[in-house]
Amino acid sequence: MKNNISLVYNFFLVIGDFLALVVAFVGAFILRVTIDSRPIAQTIPARTYLLVFVSLLPFWLIIFALLGLYNSNIYEKRFTEAGRLFLGSFIGLLFVVFWSFISVEPIFPAKLVPIYGFGLSFFFLLIFRNLVRATRAALFSYNIGLTHILIVGSTTMTNELIDSLVDSRRSGYKILGVVGKAAGIHAKFRNKLEVFDTFSKAVQVIGADTIHSIVQTELYADDERNKEILLFSQVHHVGYRFAPGNSELFVGNLDVELFLSLIHI
Repeated sequence: MKNNISLVYNFFLVIGDFLALVVAFVGAFILRVTIDSRPIAQTIPARTYLLVFVSLLPFWLIIFALLGLYNSNIYEKRFTEAGRLFLGSFIGLLFVVFWSFISVEPIFPAKLVPIYGFGLSFFFLLIFRNLVRATRAALFSYNIGLTHILIVGSTTMTNELIDSLVDSRRSGYKILGVVGKAAGIHAKFRNKLEVFDTFSKAVQVIGADTIHSIVQTELYADDERNKEILLFSQVHHVGYRFAPGNSELFVGNLDVELFLSLIHI
């Protein structure tokens, strides 16, 4: 997708995850070593503990990436994201504990430190990610970070899609226009959106560089028109989704997902 906002958002997710893990394990160290009056197994300076842990964090973030936590299909679904964060926190903890086992010098001053760290890491990861998400949502109100989308089609699915996306402050999408028959677009949307007869005319008026994503809601009988849209998406590195209006199209080996509660393949 041409929209660099998604890359910026992923960048802040990585930074947030990094800070959350650091805060979690610093908190774990303080809880067990400073607040807890019980004796500790190893005397490890706080600076040494922090430096060793920070050096291991890139591997932890790689685990997050492998779990898809920087993929929009995951972080746009809160419950799925929470489950992956829990799993990632546990796997990352196992990695750190394993490293502590094979290391010549001890990493943790006491056995409870990694346990505290696991609980706190999951908690702070959820907090930081929700803060980043809330910040992004707040920026939508100022038209910052919106994904510019062009809708192709004039079916019932088209109107459902427009209805889901038309409020940019909630959806994070800005509809640049609709390619299709004006009669197929609900009257309340025709007053707000520009409707184009052809895809080429839409691109000419809107500008190829302005389009971040395309959603096609119907297949044209003329296959050349369908190829034109796909070719444009490939050449200009624009995101493409197809949201069919009937179930007969779900045949063969297709990857089917939900896009804002609407089916797309």
